[in-house]
Amino acid sequence: MENEVNILAEEKPKSITLADEKEYKLPPIDMTTLANIEKTMGFGLGRIQDKLENETMTTMRSLIYALLKEEQPNLDIDKVGHLITLKEMSAISETISEIMALT
Repeated sequence: MENEVNILAEEKPKSITLADEKEYKLPPIDMTTLANIEKTMGFGLGRIQDKLENETMTTMRSLIYALLKEEQPNLDIDKVGHLITLKEMSAISETISEIMALT
């Protein structure tokens, strides 16, 4: 029983701290989040890995924007880009990898 998965357990949001030193929540990946990512980025998750390898900064900024705008609709893509400096990139990349591993 100890390895039993609770299918009713709700996925928890992840948090990231950006350049303004505020903590932002990245929502759990569900159908709505996936649809919003696809709508915002113009393509689905199947192409994200390829895009991250070839257009890392553009794709990462778009992905983070797509995730953040669910809880922070006042942010625009340029503002998100300004909130991500090289200092935050490692932690953000790690968090995005965790999120994507769950999908």
